[in-house]
Amino acid sequence: MIIKSDPARITDNFHCLGPAQVPSFLLDGRHPVMFEAGIYLFGPHYHDEARRVLGERRPEHLLLTHVHFDHCGAAGYLKRMIPEMRIGASREGSEIIKKQSAIDLITKLNRYGDRDAPSFEPFVVDVVLEDGDKIEVSPGLDVLAIRTPGHTRDMTTYYVPALKLMIPSESVGVPGADGYIMSEFLTDYDIYLNSMRRLSGYEVEILILAHGVYYTGEDARLYIPRAIDATERFREWVERLLDKHHGDQEAVMLEIKKEEYDKHEGEKQPEPAYLLNLRAKIAAVRKRLESSPGRE
Repeated sequence: MIIKSDPARITDNFHCLGPAQVPSFLLDGRHPVMFEAGIYLFGPHYHDEARRVLGERRPEHLLLTHVHFDHCGAAGYLKRMIPEMRIGASREGSEIIKKQSAIDLITKLNRYGDRDAPSFEPFVVDVVLEDGDKIEVSPGLDVLAIRTPGHTRDMTTYYVPALKLMIPSESVGVPGADGYIMSEFLTDYDIYLNSMRRLSGYEVEILILAHGVYYTGEDARLYIPRAIDATERFREWVERLLDKHHGDQEAVMLEIKKEEYDKHEGEKQPEPAYLLNLRAKIAAVRKRLESSPGRE
């Protein structure tokens, strides 16, 4: 079953908060946990939705998969509203978010072209999560942190064994309405692919994806193998175009954009963010070719 993740209860104790395309999530229990912080604009929405579910109780942790603008944008706002809540992320993420260049980029992208829009409140990571760390939500209900770099250096997937629920974000790409899966290896193709292969070994009945969709049942079980195949095919496409355009990465980018972005109808990420990501993926494939020219 494939379900749009509008603000709703996904299981008895797992909820989507905020707009489906840039959501936050809440796992309720003795020690409630939020996941992801979307964009700054929707910070009040995430906060209000969490209060609607929890009443006077408060989330004790906010766990970030990575510190891209549309996953951590409201973290500072939520921390201001819930000071006792602890923000968790990977060690790499905790260092990236200290850099002024990262803060400036997150601020710019959270404005969505509106120079006067509220955009971002810097924050610090309170809990550095290593691979295999667990956070208890209730007795028998834990969240497992799984390091899955490749999309970014700081990427962490969260897995709830008791629910067989996984939150991999872009570690497994982003599916479109037509079934096309957009690969998201922004730092390293092979590391990204290995992270997906690692995640494919977990038993998953609910797969919470980055933007707008979650899968259940057989669709959840089959998605990661499909994403692996899509990633390999995208890399082959980039390699062919690099050969066709004699290594001209800008020409490759324009050709891919026409097919992958311009022809797509409906909701999609802002064009500046898409192009930023696409350039990174093309560069990752070119680097891979140059480091191993005999690689098939």
